Amino acid sequence: MKQGWLLLGLMVLGLSACEKDPNDPLHKEPTAYVATKVDPATIFPGGKFGMPVLPSDNPFTEEGIYLGRMLFYDPILSFDSTISCGSCHKQEYAFAEPKKLSTGIYGLQTGRNSSSLFNLAYSRKFFWDARQSTLRAQIFEPIQAHNEMAMTLPLLAKRLARSARYIEYFDKAFGSEPNVFDMSKALEQFLMTLVSKDSRFNGFFPGKFSLLTSEEKRGALLFNGLVDFDAVTGLATGADCFHCHGGALAQQNNPDMGGIANNGLDGNFSDKGYGAITGNPADRGLFKTPSLLNVAVTAPYMHDGRFATLDEVIDHYSDNVNYLSPTLSPMMSAHGNKQLKLTAQQKADLKAFLLTMTDNTFLTNPAYGNPFKQ
Repeated sequence: MKQGWLLLGLMVLGLSACEKDPNDPLHKEPTAYVATKVDPATIFPGGKFGMPVLPSDNPFTEEGIYLGRMLFYDPILSFDSTISCGSCHKQEYAFAEPKKLSTGIYGLQTGRNSSSLFNLAYSRKFFWDARQSTLRAQIFEPIQAHNEMAMTLPLLAKRLARSARYIEYFDKAFGSEPNVFDMSKALEQFLMTLVSKDSRFNGFFPGKFSLLTSEEKRGALLFNGLVDFDAVTGLATGADCFHCHGGALAQQNNPDMGGIANNGLDGNFSDKGYGAITGNPADRGLFKTPSLLNVAVTAPYMHDGRFATLDEVIDHYSDNVNYLSPTLSPMMSAHGNKQLKLTAQQKADLKAFLLTMTDNTFLTNPAYGNPFKQ
């Protein structure tokens, strides 16, 4: 019901932004411009990831995608016009940010690390605490958050409606004057085009071992191997990463099958994560499972950015899982409450495999870059 009222409110705001004085010099009637359709098959690698379920009311168009790209990089969306979405989601870092916690307007600090943004069309939950189920609904939260962009939707609607740039592009994309409802659709289109698919890992998966070095092959076997403690050495022969980070997307997107999980960071939760959303004690300390694609460039790691390096992340899963954490994922408690204790060589092999997941084509694709600097 709350989402229904939100949608109704946004539609009202969108319509009110269009009620212009015909004598206003910036006012113009919508044209008969027909937006250029984009076939989703040209965006999504069906052979690698499959075709995602897409919103039926927001078909891709060249104009809609470009409008979303402009909005993503435009600080007009923040109250003081100092930061944009792109300020905390930088392309060269897979649209994450190399800071433990991001900073909003007036230097206000956010409470969590900026998530990377790619392959979002395949996601079923958004934000670290998985509080939103659609990308379009997610878009409005950072814009309005007091410690991020701190904008009000009525003011934003007015700003967009007074911009000659957006008067032109909302008309081209949607045949409308600028409004926040179509703004969210444009941003949704652009964000869904952020597809990372060209890493060496994506060429390897699910088994072209000839593409990997000997070290990477050993890492792949560890990553995809079940935990089995050797009777002689007592060491783990598999790291069981794949249960939460498996498949071509290197991510479990099913919320009920490891897509939201407690990975043994803490026994007591200063940030309750998903539990703060549901109010269910069994959900405390659960966070959305991120994709490991491009993991080499998305440091620092975890919802609070506590790990500065990939080596620290591997050390956590090898040696420091809190098996007393009350809501620990069953995928991890199945290890018998015993640390994996990977050897130095195993850790190096696993890291080598993770480094194959970097998609340099995605990180440098000019179609995703700031259009105001090109």
